Amino acid sequence: MDVNTKCPRCAAPFSDFVRDGTYFRADDAKYIQRFRCRCCDKKFSAATFKPTYRQKKRRINQTVRFALASNMCPRDIAELVGVNVKTIAARLIWQARLSREKNRQFVQAFIEQHGPIQTVQFDDLITFEHTKCKPLTVPFAVIDGERIPLCFGVGAIPAFGHLAKIARKKYGKRCDESRVLREALFETLKTILPADVTFKTDGHVHYAQLIKAHFTHSKHEIFISDRGAIVGQGELKKTAFDNLFSINHTFATVRAKVNRLNRRTWCTTKKPERLADHIDIFIDVFCDRLKCLAINPKTMQRRASTAVMDSSFG
Repeated sequence: MDVNTKCPRCAAPFSDFVRDGTYFRADDAKYIQRFRCRCCDKKFSAATFKPTYRQKKRRINQTVRFALASNMCPRDIAELVGVNVKTIAARLIWQARLSREKNRQFVQAFIEQHGPIQTVQFDDLITFEHTKCKPLTVPFAVIDGERIPLCFGVGAIPAFGHLAKIARKKYGKRCDESRVLREALFETLKTILPADVTFKTDGHVHYAQLIKAHFTHSKHEIFISDRGAIVGQGELKKTAFDNLFSINHTFATVRAKVNRLNRRTWCTTKKPERLADHIDIFIDVFCDRLKCLAINPKTMQRRASTAVMDSSFG
């Protein structure tokens, strides 16, 4: 049960609280404890100012969170949990705010447990809003070998290829936010990564300039992109060994799990902000799944044997 540890008015500790009855919360069929602060005489409950405070239908939160990261569209989720689709749209924004903070704490906990991150893979995912004439870029940075997303961004880019002329005629000139977005993303990475981190990217010309400007003591390894495989929606490669497997596998997973990023989909993004919210929720669920894999005995045994081999060859 949610419990307040400080008074919402005077920040008095829990030891200054006095029990003041209970009330029945019909939403989840629980009795909630009421309290009174002896310092300021403020009355409140155990659920005051919690994330779900005054929220209706708390029982659907976990189902909605998991369904949003499992390739389900809002209307299907609404039908599954028995609410209006507008409720799902509101829960998307609410859950994304919680997931964003949870993802930040997960990265910090990973660094505290495993030490500084040594190698990072970086690339851009291309999608669109409403129509392919309005493309979006989603720069991603993930930990090499672990597939844990560190940070990402969502921004507009001009249409390219055979759609460029059609897009300019129909929607006018579109601004290019890719460079500004990557600059902001690398400013965030500077607070997470050590100065001598190793970056693995493809041959994009802007990546080398960006890494050199923000991480002067880092190492940059460039790998030429290979042709994509159909089964991986173009993100997984046909080669036997992919040097950028972590980032490409993450892109393939996010395309498969976030339905608005599916290829040949009609569940398109109408606002880039909602796409960012959806990806935050996906990362939250994805990292929970990675934690479940980490405690798998077979996975732990394989990692231990790999560490022994690395030490023996080192």
